[in-house]
Amino acid sequence: MKTFFKGFLIASLMFVGVAAYAQTLICSNVGTIDVTKTAFDGNKVDVAYTVTVDPAVKNIIDVKGQKGVVLTTVLAEGPFKQVIECLVISPAKGNCKTDWIDAKCKAVTPNVRYFQAYEDQPLVIRSNYTIEAEEWFSPNTEITVTAQEYKDLQCLVHLIGAIPAGELDPTEIVPAWAYIPAPVGTSAEHSFSTKIFYPVNVTTEVSDYLENAQALSLLRTLDSPNFNVTNIAVNGWASPESSVAYNQRLSERRAATMKDIIAARYSYPDALYTVAGNGEYWADIDAFAAASDDPALRNWAARSFSNLDAKEAALKQLSAYKNIASNFYPRARFADCIVTYKLINFDPVAVRELYNAYPEVLSEAEYAALAVSDGEVNAEILAKGLELYPESEYLSNIAAKCAVAEGDYEKAIEYLRKAGDSNEVVNNIGVCYMLLGNKTQARVAFLHAWGIPEASENLIQLRKVE
Repeated sequence: MKTFFKGFLIASLMFVGVAAYAQTLICSNVGTIDVTKTAFDGNKVDVAYTVTVDPAVKNIIDVKGQKGVVLTTVLAEGPFKQVIECLVISPAKGNCKTDWIDAKCKAVTPNVRYFQAYEDQPLVIRSNYTIEAEEWFSPNTEITVTAQEYKDLQCLVHLIGAIPAGELDPTEIVPAWAYIPAPVGTSAEHSFSTKIFYPVNVTTEVSDYLENAQALSLLRTLDSPNFNVTNIAVNGWASPESSVAYNQRLSERRAATMKDIIAARYSYPDALYTVAGNGEYWADIDAFAAASDDPALRNWAARSFSNLDAKEAALKQLSAYKNIASNFYPRARFADCIVTYKLINFDPVAVRELYNAYPEVLSEAEYAALAVSDGEVNAEILAKGLELYPESEYLSNIAAKCAVAEGDYEKAIEYLRKAGDSNEVVNNIGVCYMLLGNKTQARVAFLHAWGIPEASENLIQLRKVE
């Protein structure tokens, strides 16, 4: 039989940074404990005490056989505790040191000592330890003691009553999951960009060129009462062919064409538009050249040129020019627009409309509103939200809860590891360990999350099965 014991406080001696002297009776005529030193310097804890076992302990452990008493001294504060040592006391003519009791004690502390109690004289045990301070230690930390009777049937019984328990069985516990509030949706401005491409020297609309048809259709969603468009910034660009001056004019005409295309299709006020031509587009070419395995191309990328015409002339001298002209120039001929807008009605209908058109621009709050909008988790939307916001506390917590429901506790922990270290997240990591049967990791998590009711409830449940 295995039994779980709640801590039985017999000494409550606050650390005050100096030696403390007190004597406290140990329950059921076991004896007394005299604490002679309790010092905490912020890094280490020094404790010294003397346990005096009364000869009357024979009434508990008898005079022979394997019955005994186990005294466990502990540093404790609120829900936190650190075991100092276990004192295993056998009768004078017996020996209760067994593999089972040794393993049981050493599972909680390496400091395990064995003694024999005699009928006609007290047993005096002196202890002195220096312990690395845990992060929860403070001047309010106390020394506490538990007293347990050891029987030869591999059973520890609390001297004031035992609470039976067995191995942790995940099917018999219902740990408390901490919920995290959804990010609050606001009317803050958002923006997204789209672009249309042009063949070389073309400035008029080419609706079927590259992805132009899809790009233009994206603007349809924002042309509705759910959205307040505050600005449409249109910028034109040209590939490096021809002179810089010519390409500047070309970029300006392309920007004007895109503005006209949008204005002809949608009802945005003319005052919302800002239109500019930005000349030649080199950004993608420069990035490719700087990372190239071709030394000549890298050298070209590192050079300084007096103007862009000279830059292109030098590029034309390289063997890489043909590849660049074929693969980068066509996508350097475009006009883009950056649309700034507000979502007027932050509700699932409006957010889904936005998601269907351009999921890449939804905010974390918008994904939070949409992922569970119909009372159930939408796996597709949740996955997309996590792709864009992998460290979202709220979305990761939802994904972890789904993984728990499917019995995949390791996957749930993976999600939660990305969600930060709030008490709620740490508690839920503890829940996963608890369901995995890992009591040690579960306890560490619940103690770390101390301060929220779920962690307190889970510690109580965990203690019932330890």
